[in-house]
Amino acid sequence: RGSLGGGDKKNPIARRSPRSDRCSSERVCERDHDASTSSTRRRDSGSGDAEDEGAVSRRRAAVAMAVASSSLLVPSLRSSAVEASSERIARDYDKYSANYDPLEVGELAKAAQLSDLRALAVSKASGRTLEIGIGTGINLDLYDFAKVSELTGLDISQGMLDKSLERVQAGGLDGKVRLVRGDAANLPFEDGAFDTVVVTYALCVIPDAEASLREVARVLKKGGKGKGYLVEHIASDFKPLASYQSFISPFIATFGKGCDPSKDIPSAVGKSGLQLMDIDRRVGGTVAFMQVQPDNIG
Repeated sequence: RGSLGGGDKKNPIARRSPRSDRCSSERVCERDHDASTSSTRRRDSGSGDAEDEGAVSRRRAAVAMAVASSSLLVPSLRSSAVEASSERIARDYDKYSANYDPLEVGELAKAAQLSDLRALAVSKASGRTLEIGIGTGINLDLYDFAKVSELTGLDISQGMLDKSLERVQAGGLDGKVRLVRGDAANLPFEDGAFDTVVVTYALCVIPDAEASLREVARVLKKGGKGKGYLVEHIASDFKPLASYQSFISPFIATFGKGCDPSKDIPSAVGKSGLQLMDIDRRVGGTVAFMQVQPDNIG
């Protein structure tokens, strides 16, 4: 922005000879009179500048106070925005639930190796396992319940959970699987409750992926016992492609079930109390399998 002071502070007063008592001519009198008037205007202008500067100072102080006051509202506004996004996602996925599976595990997903990475992540699960974003339960058939003692499936959409329940009942998995409606950024479980956490293609949709990853770190067992397996649409490690992803992400988020493919999930892992133990990138680095564990392994 330009200066808020306004006016030119460099207003030199023109020097002139002292005015004589008697005018030698009418022209001389007029010249002296004009000079005197000009000097008076300049002095008045200088006084106005001082007043302007005082007004500007008061305005600046008022703006500073307003900014300081509004900054106190930012966390609550951000929290409200995330909460609103979560509610919107829940409503949207209630609608998607009826026709969700063909896109997620159809021929296109198989051709892009999305299904292969999904199966890889689920095959690693053992002990008490949490799947965040279980959706319609399309991963249920991939779990080895000889290794998984109990599976808890969490989703924010009741419509998706209803579809999961149908699969649980059809597969005779009652007693092995429990379904919980909840927010991935605020998991309703105790610290260190799980041996394994699985997340497949959900972090790109979750509004606050970093908060969800912090929750993964919290609910996993410590001491090197807890493991997380993530499969996700992520920002490519090839910068031109990552820039393109960032450019098209609003379109993809609108027409791709809310998924933002430009999130840098590997970096978010490192900021969330987790260690990235392994990463396997596919499809130009835009999809990846990641193994993580809590930072505190002692």
